[in-house]
Amino acid sequence: MTFAFAAGPFFAFMLALVRASAWLALVPPFSSSSIPQVVRLGLAAALALAAVSQLSRAPGLAVSVTSLSTAGFISDLVLQAVTGCVLGFITSLLLSVLSAAGSLTDMTSGLAAATIFDPISGTQNPVTANVYNVIMTTLLFVTGGDLLIVKGFMTSFRSVGLSSKSVSLLGPTLLSEVSFFFLAAVEIAAPVLGAMFLAYVAFGLLTKSAPQLNVMSLGFAINIALALVVVGACLAMLPGAVSTLVDRAVTDTLGLLGISP
Repeated sequence: MTFAFAAGPFFAFMLALVRASAWLALVPPFSSSSIPQVVRLGLAAALALAAVSQLSRAPGLAVSVTSLSTAGFISDLVLQAVTGCVLGFITSLLLSVLSAAGSLTDMTSGLAAATIFDPISGTQNPVTANVYNVIMTTLLFVTGGDLLIVKGFMTSFRSVGLSSKSVSLLGPTLLSEVSFFFLAAVEIAAPVLGAMFLAYVAFGLLTKSAPQLNVMSLGFAINIALALVVVGACLAMLPGAVSTLVDRAVTDTLGLLGISP
């Protein structure tokens, strides 16, 4: 009995597996510490198998793998790892906007003094940041955003990896994404920031006009109550924000590789 072994599909699978593993290590919620490494590796292998099937029907990564030398194969492994990390970092940066907005809310309202365990990231986060992170993850699965992110990643296999043009665009792209990250976080937290600003102004005027009231002794509780009311009123904006962030993450990561989504 003899077995035939096709080197091309195997090498293509290994390259796709490296890219998928690097991507899953950074993209939430797949990068959560609550997900076992074996499960993440199995998911990466499943994505790699799907990618190999996709590449077998279209020109791309698997075209020249049969003629790779050892040095060329190792260099392509590194290229795939870097490509997966870049795509994963941009996606994770955009999906962290809600958590950053929650942190801004906590800092201005006084809730930052209380931290709770975040089961998704496995870290201690302020209250509102943790709630926003859980809501973002829930909305991601409810609205099918996780499938859209995975579909965008599978589409990235139309490109072998980061080209010289992509590398030249990497700096401006990261600068644009970081700028959008801070701007979007401030926009989401803007209602609470505005309410806290007005509350502090009111406390200052009351303290100046009637110091015997000792308003500042009640300021901490009033700030927290006001922040919770405003956050509750603004929860209806979060589904639209998550949808916008997912669309931008998919569009920008594929645009960096020169692929139209």
